[in-house]
Amino acid sequence: MADNAEPIRWNDVADLYDSYVRVTFDVPFLVGEARKTGGEVLELMCGTGRVSLPLVEAGVRLTCVDNAPEMLRQLSDKLGQRGLSANLRLMDVRELDLPQKFALIMIPFHAFAELTSEEDQRRALMRIHAHLVDGGRFICTLHNPPVRLKPVDGIMRLWGSHAAPGGEGRLLLWGAETRDAEAGVVNGVEVFELYDRSGHMESKRLLEFRFRLLERAQFERLAADAGFVIEALFGGYSYEPFDDARSRFLVYVLRK
Repeated sequence: MADNAEPIRWNDVADLYDSYVRVTFDVPFLVGEARKTGGEVLELMCGTGRVSLPLVEAGVRLTCVDNAPEMLRQLSDKLGQRGLSANLRLMDVRELDLPQKFALIMIPFHAFAELTSEEDQRRALMRIHAHLVDGGRFICTLHNPPVRLKPVDGIMRLWGSHAAPGGEGRLLLWGAETRDAEAGVVNGVEVFELYDRSGHMESKRLLEFRFRLLERAQFERLAADAGFVIEALFGGYSYEPFDDARSRFLVYVLRK
């Protein structure tokens, strides 16, 4: 069955996102793979452009899709400030319907897991397959469940202290996660506290999120059903072999 849960409300924290999500460990891999392609590239669930901007700066002809208008607005503003351009589309990956096909499609930052039912994951894979040229590739990045589940214990912790947007004050991010083992879903909450330069709290926000971790065999079955063949599987973004017990990620390169 499709998942009727409310989507993650990324619009509510779009103005904070770049302050607390600053990782770049996957960017060289994704830029390198896009450069190999030579054709049009589609980035799905692109957010505010953490990966999009480096791709465009590298000369990639890029289309970006996200279903959160405020996240896309942040990306649009940043492209304009840098004198860059990309085709931005507001769309749900499960209903992907674009007037062209692509040589490479990618979902960075393990965001595929935000589709929390098998039916929704299956629908997305079918739409992605339909938008690839013959022989085109799809890079799908996933968490490795045995490793990702280790910190899921329901305890609220400080996940980060960052400069607030604009550089004035601090942004504290607290979070906790629990697992619904029967549904195979992790439910979490993030609490954002904004403090001024004097240490006085100015505001507080709450973001609820959920994601569904896929075991290797589950994802590979869904991918095969959608018409994909596996070209490569890496355990990270330096092309290292995948290790079931130790790798943090499953980085798939699939081919149509």
